[in-house]
Order: sequence, then C-alpha cells, then structure tokens
Amino acid sequence: MIIDFSQEIYSYEDLISDSKALAKQYKQIIQYVTIGESHDNRDIVMLRLGTGKRYILFCAGVHGRETINPIVLMKMTEYYAKQYEDYINKKPRYNQRTFSKNLEQQYENMIFAKCIYELLHTYTILMIPLLNPDGYMISLYGPKAIRSPALQKKLKNLKYNYKEWKYNGRGVDINRNFPCRSWKPKGPYDYAASENETKALIQVFHQYKIRCFLDFHSRGKSIYYYRNSMNRDYNENQLYIAKRIKHITKYELNNAANEIDYGDSGGNTVHYFSEHFYKPAITIETVDENASFPLNNSYRASTYDELKLVLFELGGLSL
Repeated sequence: MIIDFSQEIYSYEDLISDSKALAKQYKQIIQYVTIGESHDNRDIVMLRLGTGKRYILFCAGVHGRETINPIVLMKMTEYYAKQYEDYINKKPRYNQRTFSKNLEQQYENMIFAKCIYELLHTYTILMIPLLNPDGYMISLYGPKAIRSPALQKKLKNLKYNYKEWKYNGRGVDINRNFPCRSWKPKGPYDYAASENETKALIQVFHQYKIRCFLDFHSRGKSIYYYRNSMNRDYNENQLYIAKRIKHITKYELNNAANEIDYGDSGGNTVHYFSEHFYKPAITIETVDENASFPLNNSYRASTYDELKLVLFELGGLSL
C-alpha cells in the first residue's frame, strides 16, 4: 500500500512522491505526466491509468481548501491499478468439486478484477489529483508555503483565514477563470484563462479526445449536471449519467435552477468543457454540507468508499 489515509497532513510533496511511487510499482498501467506548472513553480501532475484509446478525465484540488479529494483520487488510482495487477498475477483457479463460500468469494473477486482489466484496456483514465498545488499548500500551511517573495507579500497583505483559502497562489479562483458563456470579469485586470492552472487543464482538454469529465469539489454530497447553456439532448444525457453516479455514491442531484448561484461570475471547468466539446461534464461535491474547514481527515475513508466504484460505473456506459 502506497497511499496512507492515516497521515496527519498529506502535503504536495507527499502527493508527488506517492505519484512517482505508483508509476514505478504499476509501470505496466500508470504513467506519470507533468501537465504544467503553478505560479509558485510547482509541477501539476497527471497520472495516466490504463492503456485504452478512450479517455475519461478525473480532476480534483481546483480549490485549495478542498483537501480530501486529492488523496482520495490517489487512492482510487492505486485501487484500480492493484485490481489490474491482481488479475494478471492471480488468474482464477476454479474447481467445481472443491467449491466453498471462500472460493466463491475469491472467484467473484477475480471476475471483478477481470472487468477492471478489460476497463483499463478500453479506457485510459487521466487522473489530475491536484490542479491547484499552491492553493492547497496555502490552506495547509498559510502564506509561508509560498516560496516567491512577491506572491508571499501579496498573500500576507490580504489577511485571510488561510484554512478556508480556495484560490491559487495569486489569489485567483481557478473555477471562475475558464472562458465560457457564463464567465464575467471580476475587476479591471481580470481576464479568462489568465492562470497557469487554468491553461494546464485546457491543454489537457484539447490534447486528448476526452469522453467524460468529472470535477471533484467539496461540500454537499451532491451532483451538478445541468447546463443552461446547452440543449435538451445534452442535458438529458447529463441527467442519465448523473443518476448512475447517484446510484453508486448515494449523493443527491442538484436542482437545475441551482446550476449557478445568483451573482456568480461563472467560468467553471465543467462549463468550458461542455461548451467546447459537447461531452459529459459533471461536478461531484463530496463531504457533508456543513463540514468546516480544514476538512477532517475522517472524510478520506468515507469519501473513498462513496467514490471508489464511480469509474467502474462509467466504464459500463460505453462512453
């Protein structure tokens, strides 16, 4: 086991170290890729899980303070890679005459591993566990986590509660920075796709023919699927996928009217992807609605249990 939920603090450095360890241990099925660099010169990492020619993208850590989802996506990557490896190394030896409950369970486990094996030969899962490494580290350690003197000075002048920091190292909300129909400027110097993290994700969108995009946020245990800017057929397909995810996670579907809050400046990751590629794009909100920041580490295991089979469910949709 590489990903350890018992760590008190899961830092950016831990995530990078674990990403490299996963790529080394499961080199047949995981590739470590750098897709960009933050404004404080931290690599933005993507793990390519699988060998298939169809692509599904999972992204987390867009908002700094949402510290549960990055380690959960790392654990999910390890889980699927291990299932794949187990199938290769432990082909089922099934004997009808010696059948027992224990053997039956082993056989069912092997059938599941075979499904994962086939899934990862059909799809490649692009896992971006932490799009916003600077914001993530600020939420854990405050302004001292930033190495650039100019950026650190700017942050200190803001006098913010850094445990609730959702922005990047320059104080920009990445999830309000994507050029789409809902985007609005928030000041005289604000422009869409201004941030390194935004550009990195946009590049991934355009580099791969992605069939489905899931963006993981916190809070509310809910699923956003509706797009006011898209047509009825698109939203009906979104609803179908959202219902399948609801079946797995037990999360609630958000009402279409709640797609964007009143006065929100827009510019979300999922809106950009929907409008430019006309493919499914879902936002999944994890942890309890009333959870306070910093998020309690106990949410790691429970969120993992809720999300673990989402990828397996998507694979069954023939995206």
